Amino acid sequence: MPRRSVVWRQRRAGLLVLAYALLLVLSLVLPPLANVAVAIEAIPVNPDAAKMEITTKGELYEGRGDRLQIETAPGPDGYIGRMAVQASTPGTDPSWLVFALSNPTDQRIVRWLVAPRYTLANSGVFRPELDAPRITAVTPSLGFRPESLKSDRADMFRLTLEPGQAVTYAAELASSKVPQLTLWTPKFYQAKQQDSMLFKGVLLGITGLLAIFLTAIFAANHRAIFPATALVAWAALVYFCVDFGFWNKLFPVGPDRTATYRAAAEAGLAASLALFLYTFLRIGLWHVWIRTVFWVWIAAQFILIVVAIVDPQTAAGIARASTILIAGVGTVLIAYFSLRGQDRALSLIPSWMLLIVWLFGASMIVTGKLSGEVVGSSLIAGLVLILVLLGFTVTQFAFHAGGSAMSLGPPSLVQMKSLAVDGSGTHVFQWHAGRDLITVGDDVEAELGLEPGALNVSVSEFLKHMHASDRERFRLLMQSLQEKKGGEFQTDFRLRRQDGTYLWYELSAQAAQNDNVRLLRCVGLLRDVTNLKRSHERLMHDAVHDSLTGLPNRELFMDRLDGAITRATEGQASRPTVLFIDIDRFKNVNKSFGLVIGDSMLLTLGRRLARHLNPQDTLARLGGDQFAILLVSDSDPHHVATLAERVRRALRTPMKISTKEIILTASIGIVVHDGSQTNAQDMLRDGELAMLRAKRRGTDRIEIFNPAIRTEEENRLPLESELRMALQRQQISVLYQPITRLASNQLAGFEALMRWDHPTRGRLSPQDFIPLAEESGLIVELGSYVLSQALDEAATWHRVLPRDRDPLFVSVNVSSRQLFRQDMVQEIRLLLAREQVSRGTLKLEVTESLVMENPERAVEILTWLKTYGASLALDDFGTGYSSLSYLHRFPFDIIKVDKSLVHDSAIDDQTPLILRSVVTLAHELGKEVVAEGVENQADASYLRSIGCEFGQGFYYGEPMSARDVGALLNALANHRRRKERERAQAERTPSSLDVEVQNPADIPSLPRPSTAQA
Repeated sequence: MPRRSVVWRQRRAGLLVLAYALLLVLSLVLPPLANVAVAIEAIPVNPDAAKMEITTKGELYEGRGDRLQIETAPGPDGYIGRMAVQASTPGTDPSWLVFALSNPTDQRIVRWLVAPRYTLANSGVFRPELDAPRITAVTPSLGFRPESLKSDRADMFRLTLEPGQAVTYAAELASSKVPQLTLWTPKFYQAKQQDSMLFKGVLLGITGLLAIFLTAIFAANHRAIFPATALVAWAALVYFCVDFGFWNKLFPVGPDRTATYRAAAEAGLAASLALFLYTFLRIGLWHVWIRTVFWVWIAAQFILIVVAIVDPQTAAGIARASTILIAGVGTVLIAYFSLRGQDRALSLIPSWMLLIVWLFGASMIVTGKLSGEVVGSSLIAGLVLILVLLGFTVTQFAFHAGGSAMSLGPPSLVQMKSLAVDGSGTHVFQWHAGRDLITVGDDVEAELGLEPGALNVSVSEFLKHMHASDRERFRLLMQSLQEKKGGEFQTDFRLRRQDGTYLWYELSAQAAQNDNVRLLRCVGLLRDVTNLKRSHERLMHDAVHDSLTGLPNRELFMDRLDGAITRATEGQASRPTVLFIDIDRFKNVNKSFGLVIGDSMLLTLGRRLARHLNPQDTLARLGGDQFAILLVSDSDPHHVATLAERVRRALRTPMKISTKEIILTASIGIVVHDGSQTNAQDMLRDGELAMLRAKRRGTDRIEIFNPAIRTEEENRLPLESELRMALQRQQISVLYQPITRLASNQLAGFEALMRWDHPTRGRLSPQDFIPLAEESGLIVELGSYVLSQALDEAATWHRVLPRDRDPLFVSVNVSSRQLFRQDMVQEIRLLLAREQVSRGTLKLEVTESLVMENPERAVEILTWLKTYGASLALDDFGTGYSSLSYLHRFPFDIIKVDKSLVHDSAIDDQTPLILRSVVTLAHELGKEVVAEGVENQADASYLRSIGCEFGQGFYYGEPMSARDVGALLNALANHRRRKERERAQAERTPSSLDVEVQNPADIPSLPRPSTAQA
């Protein structure tokens, strides 16, 4: 027993020692472990996700002192580390939000950690959370400390995750409230900010325009409701600038002061809303104590703006609470006034109901019941909608409401009639037949500049103020009214003003039936219709006169011509004569100088023509650039011809336009009434036919009408229709006349010439139908047809008779309609690309007179044509302007000398000298020369001697069909192949043999009349 007890005591002593040792170890170990946090789970970052919420996935630590020890999230190898974080400012005991991120990809991931400095959601009503820093610093378990990004709207940090890495972050919170942490992809965050800035900019623009509009409109309508409503808009604009972050950009204010400005803006918005309610509902008209209470309330609201500087949170809380109070008081007042029928309260109901709904939504947001970006944007847009609706309500009410006494009760019938008379701008007229007295309103005397009572006189005195042409009619109407013993009295007349001018008045009166004429009284309304009469006269004048020149137009001219023909037919007057005048090429003036200069020149021409006419004659502008003169004062043929010549010379007088002298010419047709013209239409048509004859024979001409012209024109119309049918039926054939190179007597090309194989008239030359085609517009289709046929044939020639150095070309004449057409250059370009002919194969021949119509435009078009591969030839040189000053400006390659110079060189001694000079001049300018009209050997020899490159005429060949051209080229090709075989056979002959070779015969030139050499 004693031994067993000793052993038990020894064991108990050992257990006590062991227990003390364990307690000592725990006492040393447990205090450091009090601030140790267990490891957290890493959040995998999806590289395709635009954003990720962090707040709910992290762990919050509060009251842990200035130092926090945590276990890091397990890495890829499962290792759990430990990290310690120290507060940025000692002694602050901050809260910590710990989270871990992992990168499951094989690429680096960069994200932005964003904590907004202010969010309306869950900000609170009393002492709300305003703008303040949210995160002081972010410490990672691995790598460098995240970079802080500069932003006035949020605390932002740049986080970088390497591939396969798991990093634990400890965010030191700057405030007691846990912020909303979001992990953003940088590009998505920037795109979101841009969209948000656009949306906010639109809202700012609408609010700003509304504020400016309400402020500016106060100048037109001095009602207090406009500045009161404008104050609400301006307060909302300031609040938006602060909330959207524009305030710091407009003024040099740091983000640390944003809370103060936000609180002041909210207080100002509430104060302006209270002031608007007081002003719009006119509460100042109530009892004094009610007005005093409201002014004290409004003053207190504005004092909150000053309080916001000292304590922003308190000021913002009171402002938010007072906004709810304002809405409740306003609802009660609007309901009370609406039940009493006040228009202002009734018009404000929709806007105020929307405000109540908006405040309910705002309260749900600030208390945290609703959240999200869409909710916040909708709340801001709703406030803008309320402002717009308030502005619309105020504007509509201010300009619609009236303040007259009539609004106190329903107007009577007499009052309505009185208002109608005053509003219609009429004056009362009264005539007392028994007293022979007329009485009118004082306003009429004021309008006429007369003394008061000047028109309250007898009828005879009243008539003295009336226009002499109206007196008798007015007197007869009054006598008729007396005879009928009552009835209607309606007329218009003119009254003389003090300065001698007259005003038109319209009288609508009624006299009640009365058997006693002396008791007859006529009462009515007198209305000033001067402007109406003048407008009517102006319309009548404009209906028959040209608006530009003021001359009679076609309608008035035809009316006067009809009258002149009628009088001449009845033998009461001499035969009328018509001069139909058309200005030559006036469209070019409009294109070159513009319509304004063209109109000014038409005015000048009208004044020049009017100087040569007698008062009985008529000068009219028929339209565009056409004038007509009707002569009734003199029908002597000699005098008419002299007048026409004076008119022609007057039109030719130069006009100075912008330092340039412009000379216009006219084609004049004269027709004298000979009894065959039964109406004005026939006579004017005959004058136009004579004018067209003059224009076809050349500009600046006078042509007298004769019946043969009418017959000729009647024949031209069927010919035009037949020409259209000929194009459709392909009756227009293209012939080709050879052009020979004079130096080698070699065939160089062909000129394409049109012929019309008419079914009844036979083959017609271009002179028979080209002028008709130019007048009717068919020249464009004809030209396109010839161009297409000629290029198609040229491509065939190159295949039959290929030449590397000097390929055959084809020359095609171009008319003015084609050259100045807008799509001419494009058409030539497409044709050359389609046929794939050599550059310079197509030679476009342009007459000298054509390019001189519009030299600047011609240079531009010709340059484009030459760029696209067409060669250019100046046709008929020596018969037109022969302007040497313009010759070097045009990009022509060839000058084509007219056949008259070649033909006259054998007759006249001076012509050869001119021809030689033209060739020399062309060579000096780097251009080749084609001579037309070569009819014999002497012409060809002379042209060859003076260095002329090409010759064309019957000596070298007449125009031939495409089939004949093909036969000729085949013969030349066979001849060339035969010569090549002979040459090849001669080269194969052994050089040791003495072979005598005779001189080969000359290659036959083009047969007479059609021979050529390959």
